[in-house]
Amino acid sequence: MLSTWFSERFARLEALGAELVGNLHAEDGRIVLSEAARRRMKSTAGRYLAGNDAIDGCGLIFAHTALGTENGHLEWWVREDDTRFARYSFGVVPGGDRYYDYEQHEWFVRAFNEGTPSLVGPYIDYLGVEAYVLTLTVPADLDGRRIGAVGNDIQLEDLESALLPLMLTSAAELAIIGRRGNVLVSNSSRFVTGAYAPDPLDGFSRLRLGPESAGVELLHAVSG
Repeated sequence: MLSTWFSERFARLEALGAELVGNLHAEDGRIVLSEAARRRMKSTAGRYLAGNDAIDGCGLIFAHTALGTENGHLEWWVREDDTRFARYSFGVVPGGDRYYDYEQHEWFVRAFNEGTPSLVGPYIDYLGVEAYVLTLTVPADLDGRRIGAVGNDIQLEDLESALLPLMLTSAAELAIIGRRGNVLVSNSSRFVTGAYAPDPLDGFSRLRLGPESAGVELLHAVSG
C-alpha cells in the first residue's frame, strides 16, 4: 500500500503536467505563454489542489531556455485554505531582490537535466511558511522538447498524516527513508524524522517505494 501511495502521487503529477503543458505552444523555438494559457493553467492547478488534500502547492517551472530569456518563470499556485488557491510570485530576475535560482536546485536538475521523477527533502519551504516540505517533480516536455519540470510540494506534517495510519497497522518497526538516507516518517521511536538511517542496518531490510529514481525506500524490521 505504501508503494502504491508513492506511485500514485507521481502518476497524478505526470497527469497534471500533461494538462498544464497542453495549454502551451511554441513559435520559433520559444514557448508562447499567453494570458489565456495562464488562465487555463490556473484552473487546472486549482482542480489539482482541490482534489489532493495533502498537496501544498503545484505548478510548472520553466527552463530559462524554453522562454528565450535570462529571467526564470514559474506558474505556481499555493493553497490558502481548503477552497482558495493563489498564484505565487517568485524573484526570477538575476541579481534582483530575493532571486530564486531554481535551476540549481536538485528537484529541478533531476527532472529537467536527468529526465527522471524526483523526490527531494524535507527542507524549509522557500515561501517562508516555516514548514518542512518535500518536493516531487517530473520532466515537462512539449512536442518532444524538454521545457522544464512539473512539481508539487507536500508538507512533512501532511505526509505523516497520510502515511502514519497505514504504518501503525504493522507490528514491525517501519521507516520511510529518503534518497539521502534521511527518515521521512516512522512508526518507531528508534527512527526520528530527519535522522540518518545507515545502510545496511542489522535486523532491517529495505524495499523501494514508487519510481526507482525517486530513491524512496521502506526500512522494515525482519524477524530473526
